Amino acid sequence: MASRTAWTAGNGVGLTWSTLINSADMASMANGATVVSSVSDIANGTNLDMFMDISWKLVIASSTIAAGANFAFWIYALDQDGSTYGDGQFTNGTAASLTPSFPPCATGFIPAVASTTNMSGFTQQIIIPPGSFRVAIQNNSGFALTSGTQTVKYRTYNINLNN
Repeated sequence: MASRTAWTAGNGVGLTWSTLINSADMASMANGATVVSSVSDIANGTNLDMFMDISWKLVIASSTIAAGANFAFWIYALDQDGSTYGDGQFTNGTAASLTPSFPPCATGFIPAVASTTNMSGFTQQIIIPPGSFRVAIQNNSGFALTSGTQTVKYRTYNINLNN
């Protein structure tokens, strides 16, 4: 029997797109602001998934996007004290005009287009840590997000080396 390597659905949410950041966390979020999700922790201590993909659909009032505009994402691991996430700068679910003190896990660039309202994107194969964590997003679109529905979802998976 020939061996092959293949993707396998994660033990957590698996390949079902699930809410990563609550819409209300990002409603009316200013350009340059960052928010750590108020969604419950992603508990990866038992599941031990290795990768996640992030998909987003975010909305601004009709504007022209400049080259280099993006959304950046950070993994905010639950620290050893059991209550602090990452660098401890943020209150989960509350946007602040701060940048995390460590590098992002992914940056999704937005196409430079005129008169757009909907911005969609996808980042893949983000390595996720064991243990509990949340994800932060920073709005670098050049514009505030609208007060309407903002969507950021994720899925998890692993590599099966024994197919």
